[in-house]
Amino acid sequence: MERNLLTRYLLRRLLSSAITIAVMAVLVFFASRVLPGDPAVIRAGNDATPELIARIRAEHGLDLPLYEQFFHYVGGLLHGDLGTSVRTGNPVSADLLTFLPATLELSLLAFVVAVLIGVTVGTVAAARAGQWPDAVARGFTAVGGSMPSFWLALMAIFVLVYSLGLFPSPVGRLPLGTSAPPRHTGFLTIDALIAGDGALATSALAQLALPALLLGMLSSIALARITRTAMIDALSASHTRAARGLNLGRRHILLQEGFRNALPTIITSMGFVAGHLIAGNIIVEQIFSWPGIGRYLSTAISQSDLDVVQGFVIVVGVSYVLINLVVDLLYVVSDPRIDLRRAG
Repeated sequence: MERNLLTRYLLRRLLSSAITIAVMAVLVFFASRVLPGDPAVIRAGNDATPELIARIRAEHGLDLPLYEQFFHYVGGLLHGDLGTSVRTGNPVSADLLTFLPATLELSLLAFVVAVLIGVTVGTVAAARAGQWPDAVARGFTAVGGSMPSFWLALMAIFVLVYSLGLFPSPVGRLPLGTSAPPRHTGFLTIDALIAGDGALATSALAQLALPALLLGMLSSIALARITRTAMIDALSASHTRAARGLNLGRRHILLQEGFRNALPTIITSMGFVAGHLIAGNIIVEQIFSWPGIGRYLSTAISQSDLDVVQGFVIVVGVSYVLINLVVDLLYVVSDPRIDLRRAG
């Protein structure tokens, strides 16, 4: 019975995710059509002749009625066609697949850092609520949350790179003059290890360390706050007071009664962090010359490359939907009290 309920819940969530993706794709299409500027003129350049503009409009179907453009757009999406970049001349899907591994490698390490710092700080603050560890944790989240990410990134580079020399120069994924290993996964650290080049893997990890630490620390702030609140609520609940009355021990109370009951809320916040790291690290990628999709988008916006912006929005939107789907499934698994007949 429980397995059948879980299967039906999963099917409902898959259906709702598919509907969300479809609605998002429709909104992206019509939003791109109401933006100011003629897409054909943008592709051809401001100095293009009327003949060239007309030819580009015909090549890309921009002279067709809106409903025909929409059907072509949907058909392209179903075949993985996100358009063509004006700047690179490549299919947007191919460019995104080229730049995406750099963002994922950075985001995954930053996510690990965020979880380690955020959950630890939040748990310690809740366990010592009202004491000095709690005050330090609240100070960390208050100060960190009030500082702009670009300023922190610049200060980190100035102090940790140029003043103390603890990290290499922010010149991308590898030091200047270093060749990338053969591409297998797109993750330079893993590809270097596959190639048997430990020195190159170390260099790639060194370049990755500072931006990942910075992103992880910035992302840990919200996670620490949510963890602290969820843990305090769990530790003040009636079942926790009963456990204290039974003298079950501080460790048991903190982990079993506190953390275990706060885990669903923590998992939800971890999902938000994961989505933010994929879509929201544009500034850090720019400052650290990191060749990911955030930097790719920033360049596209500056050059009015609308197909890239449209493709980026779709890819990030799909990523958010998939992350939320995984979070919902983990939420159900972590909290057996959820009624699957009403969930989703």
